[in-house]
Amino acid sequence: MMITRLITYGILLVICTSVQGQPLIGLSKEQVADIIKEEHREFREDQQVVRQQFNYLKFINRVNTRTWITYFSDGDTCTGTKLVCDYSEFDEVLEELDHMYRKIGEREWEYTHKSDTFRVNLTREEWYFIVRERRK
Repeated sequence: MMITRLITYGILLVICTSVQGQPLIGLSKEQVADIIKEEHREFREDQQVVRQQFNYLKFINRVNTRTWITYFSDGDTCTGTKLVCDYSEFDEVLEELDHMYRKIGEREWEYTHKSDTFRVNLTREEWYFIVRERRK
């Protein structure tokens, strides 16, 4: 349970970076890949499904319970992130989001980094839930 909590917290720190950290949004594709490779070794790049109409990097954790997608502009700058999780992690992720960010709605949070404001949304689907981060 404690290891799961630490892994969840580490993932959320990257997906939904706090005021002290650097969001992935705004970074180059190379920078994002390097950060994930160096700081989030529980993820590996997944190239099984390649959709040519989207510019993204996709990562999967070792136990295949989390899929982390970073989206990029035509110029290869990160525009947003999406973390898809199993429901077994829902309560823990919700608690971390509530703890780390300013809640502005039922499943919506905000934080500021430098002069930018970022919005974090949690969406419930039938078989999984999604945590998205975008610049406001």
